[in-house]
Amino acid sequence: MAFIRDITEQDLPVIKALIYESFGEGWNLGCLNQDESFMQAVLGMYSSIFLEPSTFGKVAELDGEVIGVVLCSAIGQAKKFGTLLQDIAPNTLALLTAGENDRVDIVEHMSVSFQTIGGLLGSLTNVYDGSLELIAVSKKAQGLKIGKALWNEAVTYFNSVGVKSIFLIADSACNFGFYDNNGFSRIGTKKAMYSYTAGQKESDIFVYEWNGGSFHD
Repeated sequence: MAFIRDITEQDLPVIKALIYESFGEGWNLGCLNQDESFMQAVLGMYSSIFLEPSTFGKVAELDGEVIGVVLCSAIGQAKKFGTLLQDIAPNTLALLTAGENDRVDIVEHMSVSFQTIGGLLGSLTNVYDGSLELIAVSKKAQGLKIGKALWNEAVTYFNSVGVKSIFLIADSACNFGFYDNNGFSRIGTKKAMYSYTAGQKESDIFVYEWNGGSFHD
C-alpha cells in the first residue's frame, strides 16, 4: 500500500520526472534537445507553474520510491511551496543558450497553451474556491489507485478549508479519463494547434469543474 506524505525539497527531481513522464510526449518534450541542463531548465519552468500557486501538496511513496504527486490551491490560503521554487536565472540562461529549434518549440508550446487556456478560463461564468493544479502518477504504478488516493487527500484538504467548488485544466496528452470517472464535469474544450519546427501538432485542452463530494471507488 502506498504511503502518502508531505512534499519535501528532496522530492523536486522526482516531481519533475513525473511531469515529464505524464506529459512529455503530448507536450513534444521528447523532440527537444536531450541536453541535461536544458531539459532540467524546461522541467524547472513547468514544475514552477504547478508549485507556485499551490497551497497544498502530497506525494505517494511505494517501497521507498515516490510514484505520485498532487498539488492544489484554495482561495485565501497561504502558498506553501515558495521554498521549492528554483532560482529562475540558471533556467533562463539554459533556455536562452539552447538551440534555435528548441527555443522556438518551447515558446510555441507555452504561448499557444496559455492563449488557449486563457480563452477557456475567460469563458467561465462560475466562481471557484480553488483549483487542482496537478495529479501525476508514474506509469509503473498505474492501476494501483494511487491517483484516487492522492485525490482523496486533496478532497480532505478542500473540505477542511471550506472549498466547495474547484476547476482544473487538462489536455488530451494526459490521462483525462481519470477526471471523467471521478466526479468531475467537463465544462469546456478548446483545440490548440502547435506549429513546431518538425511540423504541426494538434491537442485538445479541457476545463473541468468539481462541486464537492468524494471520489468513486
